[in-house]
Amino acid sequence: MRILEHCFRVHADPDHFDEAIAFYEALQGVACARRLTIAETGVRVARIGGVLLLSGTEEQLAPARPVAAIFYVDALDEAAAWLTARGAGILRAPRAVTGGANLLARHPDGLVVEYFEAASARRQGQSS
Repeated sequence: MRILEHCFRVHADPDHFDEAIAFYEALQGVACARRLTIAETGVRVARIGGVLLLSGTEEQLAPARPVAAIFYVDALDEAAAWLTARGAGILRAPRAVTGGANLLARHPDGLVVEYFEAASARRQGQSS
């Protein structure tokens, strides 16, 4: 398992989503790389450099609020095994989500992180 990238998760008011995107673009000097709505929750997401911006109602965002970061990995099942072997707690087992699969883990120090494997990485791993 390799961590390919990582992002901080930031929450934005739905009425100011576009302004928040513009702020993080200007702050980091990069353009928004991706915008989407998560079909399972209705939460709007934008990826701007090292920030994953989430926007939705309080009810929609409640499950996401404890999660501080997202680690993009090349092998989610390997990540789960690695984490478990080192004392991390798996809060939500690997499952299919928009764009790939994820799990939630609490590190031994208490940090809650989403681990995400893109669908393209999963397909490549299955074909090898």
